[in-house]
Amino acid sequence: MSGISGLINNALSGLQVSQVALQTTGNNIANVNTPGYSRQTAVPTTLPPSYIGGQYLGNGAQIQTITRAYDSYLQNQVWSSTATTSASSALNTQLQQISNLIASPQGGLTSQLNQFFSGVAQVAANPADLPSRQSMISQAQSLAQTFQSLGGQLQTLSDGVNQQIGQSVTSINALTQQIADLNRQINALGGAGNGNPNDLLDQRDQLITQLNAQVGVSVLPQSNGQVNVFTGNGQVLVAGTQAYALKTAPGTYDPSQLEVAYASNGAIISQGLSGGTLGGLLQFRATSLAPAQNALGQIADGIAAEFNLQQSKGIDLNGNFGQPLFQGGPVQVLASQYNTGSGTISGSITDVTQLTTADYKLQNNSGTWSVTNLSTGQALSGSALSVSTSGGVTTLAFDGVQVNVSGAASGDSFMVEPTRLGASAFQSVLSDPRAIAAAAPYASSAGVLQSNGSIINNNLGNLVLSAGSWSATSGGATLVSGATVNTPLTSLQVTLTSGGSSGQSVGFQITAAGSATVLASGSVPLGSSGTTLAIPYANNPPGGYWEATLSGSLAASGDAFALTAAGPGNNANGQALSALQTGKFLNNGTASFQDGYAQLVSQVATAANQSQTSLAANQAVAQQATAAQQSVSGVNLDQEAANLVQYQQAYQAAAKAISVGASLFQSLLQAL
Repeated sequence: MSGISGLINNALSGLQVSQVALQTTGNNIANVNTPGYSRQTAVPTTLPPSYIGGQYLGNGAQIQTITRAYDSYLQNQVWSSTATTSASSALNTQLQQISNLIASPQGGLTSQLNQFFSGVAQVAANPADLPSRQSMISQAQSLAQTFQSLGGQLQTLSDGVNQQIGQSVTSINALTQQIADLNRQINALGGAGNGNPNDLLDQRDQLITQLNAQVGVSVLPQSNGQVNVFTGNGQVLVAGTQAYALKTAPGTYDPSQLEVAYASNGAIISQGLSGGTLGGLLQFRATSLAPAQNALGQIADGIAAEFNLQQSKGIDLNGNFGQPLFQGGPVQVLASQYNTGSGTISGSITDVTQLTTADYKLQNNSGTWSVTNLSTGQALSGSALSVSTSGGVTTLAFDGVQVNVSGAASGDSFMVEPTRLGASAFQSVLSDPRAIAAAAPYASSAGVLQSNGSIINNNLGNLVLSAGSWSATSGGATLVSGATVNTPLTSLQVTLTSGGSSGQSVGFQITAAGSATVLASGSVPLGSSGTTLAIPYANNPPGGYWEATLSGSLAASGDAFALTAAGPGNNANGQALSALQTGKFLNNGTASFQDGYAQLVSQVATAANQSQTSLAANQAVAQQATAAQQSVSGVNLDQEAANLVQYQQAYQAAAKAISVGASLFQSLLQAL
């Protein structure tokens, strides 16, 4: 009787085991296309035997647990590669946009620069021709529009980055909250039965994969089945059942540059974020977008400064010194939101040749100021930084920039962006074609100017005197003492008061033509390579010097040179304006404007190409990581079909055993 009962009980347990195995297999097949699902396996084990008649007789089987095919190392590889690939994808998408913008043959700056300088060359060739002048004005306006358009589109990219950062933060908050909720459910179900809530574990892993697509995270498992989630630098996002929400916040210095902060206390954590879409966006803004804006602004500011300077050295068709042709961008100075003082600060460009494409951080440490180049991370010192204080105003001069600050408290800091607004604020401010200063103020001729305007040349030496030009400083020229020259268009007479040859000194005096009043006099060494004289000048442009060069090897006392108004047909300053195309004014005098733009195009194109290569490599790594993880955790339909047949046969065999046991039991009853 007991044998028949044991047969039936064993068969029933086998029937139950096969039923659970079939159910598990069916679940695998149903979830073959479910993202993040891990294949499950019903694990059977024997029941404890019974001691009957001197023998241990088996009592059948039971399902010990249902496991999921899972490898934590492979899962971590998937998470890591997902974060890296998403960051590369976001960076590449943005870089392709900026590359198409900067390097575009149609919308780029190269063609517009060539057209503008072609217009300048036409004025230099025909200085009195109004159509040529009008064409140059039109090309200057087109150049300004191109700079503004490029600057505006770069700013649009910046605004788009802000928007995408906000969207990414929203996604991160939703994912971390779901992970915290699953932590709560997993913890609650972890103590029930012998198994684990496999489906919930899979859902949580999939959410962490999606979170890595937004920002790179690390995962720390806990003993209660929960996980804690941290950013790359250890900022907590999920701790057990608590999710720490993020938000976007105005930048510490620039409110228009959104940063990522904790929603609870506003602490900014952007610096520690990497990986995922969010990390890629932050990397793009810091390493590609801002440098491109600065480099483009550097070119615009350089063009404005050098053209305006050369304009100021010439005479227009109205007989006036040239007015500015362009207006560059302002130096942007931004105060930290954590400053405690009521300081006022302003900045200006003093030397475009020394401008870099870097931004700078200024820090007040108990009255001692430090300046840090944010591109290199190096603090400026020695001759690279000049600091002076007068009347409560501290002046800091560095890299072609001057900053004046007053009222700053100890600990206050400021961000200085010398060229960030150069392109977007660039304007053509000269509309009158007659105002182009193509003529030099003076034309130089050997001899004595007569009252009828003719010049009689009885010079015995071979000296040549240049027409001269205006300079803000005397530089290395020989400074001529005496009265300043006040009226630029007054004809001047330079007369040698003593002669000499190469290596000797030559004396001279400068008078107004036909006048005995000495305006300036001096003595300079005579050299075959030329000696530059700096003559103090009082009128427009305000202050400064007229620089003229004496060249030759022989001078005779009494030799004279006349400096007369050049007139509208003169093109000396027009030629100087045209020569600005090839002049080296950027990067400490090593690059022309077109060189600077070519360098920018090259940098952007190189970064874009590298990002494409990096994206392809990272995608390959991610595919390999996913394939390796799926080889362990994925559902194989062929294997599941084989399992179905196996478990079906086991089920049918158990059912047959039950049928046999029932038949034996009936036979036994009939025998009784």
